[in-house]
Amino acid sequence: MSESSYITDSSGTIPGKVNGDVNGTNVPLVLTSSFREDRINGEARLKYLPKLPSHRYKYTIWHELRHTAVTGDQLKAPRIREGPKVKEKDFYALTNQSGQFIHHSKQGKDRKDYKNQTENWENADFANLSFQDLNHRYQRENFINVLKRLIRVVDLNIIDNGLVNLQSVILPCCTYLNVSNNYLSSLKCLPKLPMIQHLTLGYNDISTLEGINVLKKAPIKYLYMKGNPVEFTEHYRKRVFEALPQLKILDNIPKLSSDDWQPEDERPKTGTCIIS
Repeated sequence: MSESSYITDSSGTIPGKVNGDVNGTNVPLVLTSSFREDRINGEARLKYLPKLPSHRYKYTIWHELRHTAVTGDQLKAPRIREGPKVKEKDFYALTNQSGQFIHHSKQGKDRKDYKNQTENWENADFANLSFQDLNHRYQRENFINVLKRLIRVVDLNIIDNGLVNLQSVILPCCTYLNVSNNYLSSLKCLPKLPMIQHLTLGYNDISTLEGINVLKKAPIKYLYMKGNPVEFTEHYRKRVFEALPQLKILDNIPKLSSDDWQPEDERPKTGTCIIS
């Protein structure tokens, strides 16, 4: 038995009859163009789409605009990514729909000094620099340079930035730090945090408590390390509270009497993984 169907190829859709006997079952068959042909055709069509007015601003940072009074410490969640080198080609020539220049005309040292002055990271007491999409090396280097300028920041969020090592950063005033969803492999990779009270390290790659002593002199009260391999090591909570006697809450659970070592406890010489 034949069913009416359509035959589709790269040139279009043609109605016709198709005998779709597959494994003894009559079903209509549809022949489609390859994925590669669809992708190529789609890319060709995109070339004819008009560019949106906002296309002019795709590499622009707020402090590069011709008229701006906003400083970095006033922004709630700024993007601090650097633009690619091709950006400089048309930097001083780009105009808006009214024909006015988009960017300021500063060059050389004047431009660099104006950038630092407008960013004003040194005076920020709160900064949310999460989700910066730091895929390139120069982006990561620029990000670290910004962190080093946060000498007065008290509250800092740097979530999901693919960060691996922050040892070179000093945050002398920071009392709250959220570094969740990064790739820190050790507590030794943390920035220097002499005033930290609330530290969130969830969903990194910390597998041991090696380096926890970097927090020993800090007034830390809250530590969150859920989602790290270290939480599955033997006597995890007891070892954390022993290393940080000032700590009050670990992984959202206040310190319990069972978190203290008991005389009958056999203290492990090395951390071992618990499989349950």
